[in-house]
Amino acid sequence: MEVKPLRTLGKNLNRLRMSAGLTQEKLSEKADISLRYVQQLEAGQRNPSIATLVRLRKALGCSYDDLFRSL
Repeated sequence: MEVKPLRTLGKNLNRLRMSAGLTQEKLSEKADISLRYVQQLEAGQRNPSIATLVRLRKALGCSYDDLFRSL
């Protein structure tokens, strides 16, 4: 995957997390992934699996359209 889509996904995650009033730590707990992984995702440094994207979407209470906006 190219770097730009990963950065855009990271920005979307950050925006959605902040809108939901969650810290990175709280999101990691709700999505059952590590805090470090959440940090790397928001920084555009990791390419998440589909299973991780499903957990993040559920934890954030958002749509896939919101998660993938501008990709």
